[in-house]
Amino acid sequence: MTRPQGEASEGEGTGMVNRGDAPRTAWLRQGAYWLLVLAPTIGWAADGWSLLPASRGAATEDIEEIHYRPLQNVRPGNSAAATRKAAIDELPLAELTPDARQKAQVVLRGLGLYRRLPTLGFDVDPGVYEFLLKHPVTSVSTWRAMEISRLALRGTGGDTYFADAGDGSVGQVEVWKSTPTETLIYCDGAFKSPLLTKPIVARSIMRLQSRFYKDNLGHPRVEHFGDVYVEFPSQTVETVARVISPVSYSIADRNFKQLSLYVHLMSQAMVRHPEWVQSIVRRMDVEETEKTAFLNVAQQAQTQAEKRALEMMQPVPVDEILAPLRRSIASEEAAPAPVRAASLKVTGKQ
Repeated sequence: MTRPQGEASEGEGTGMVNRGDAPRTAWLRQGAYWLLVLAPTIGWAADGWSLLPASRGAATEDIEEIHYRPLQNVRPGNSAAATRKAAIDELPLAELTPDARQKAQVVLRGLGLYRRLPTLGFDVDPGVYEFLLKHPVTSVSTWRAMEISRLALRGTGGDTYFADAGDGSVGQVEVWKSTPTETLIYCDGAFKSPLLTKPIVARSIMRLQSRFYKDNLGHPRVEHFGDVYVEFPSQTVETVARVISPVSYSIADRNFKQLSLYVHLMSQAMVRHPEWVQSIVRRMDVEETEKTAFLNVAQQAQTQAEKRALEMMQPVPVDEILAPLRRSIASEEAAPAPVRAASLKVTGKQ
């Protein structure tokens, strides 16, 4: 039975199905960041983390939809065989180093699960979006500063990172490609859960594709989606992952949606609430150079927003304002003078 492969990671996470579906009272736990820019292996079905306020009861989904309004759901996620095949064919393997290409081929040959994450559109400053992608250590630091995550991420040289979710889940991450429109990442990691005796080991590839454009009012927006490919060395884990994949798909899509919301909200905060951003920076545990770079991006985003606002409020030239009045006066002067009743000479008998 050929099932859209790539949902493995989800299965992993869903190996913790009860945890993934638990009330979302813990925000951004267990490395869900990987779903956006790093390793789906670690955080595919993170422990019910959420950017949204904790809520209970049947109205939870309605409450979430209110918070998701800034996001446009362009296309839903799917794991169809045709989508999987096209996504594999489009991977830029020829652009990779021999070592990276070999690792990619291992994942694709043993592909256990695949997921095309939903295509989402939202307002965001392109500079902020690119910064958050290219500086994952700083991005994750903002989560800890806001006390919504325990995830620790540190660079290990070049474009490689080590991630520790704080619960035994760890992963080694390599950024294979990073451009303004495409990010390709590899992760070799293990996901730990109290529901399992041993950690789930998996290797994964994530490709994020982004398209920037402006709406009718000139506001910058992005439309992005991701493809996730997961390989499990253990056949048993892969089998379990396939069985529970429908649930894990939903969790993966939701995580991606919430991470997109994070990027949108951070961009908005940089433009509208610079004091709040500065307070977050003071609590970030990164190098001063990274803090400075983060503040510079925020300042640039604010400057660009102010520039756009001024362009939309360009003063109308005086001649253009007076033109209708002048045309009205000119037409009146050209018209024949009206005959006044009082000036008519009455003849005949009185």
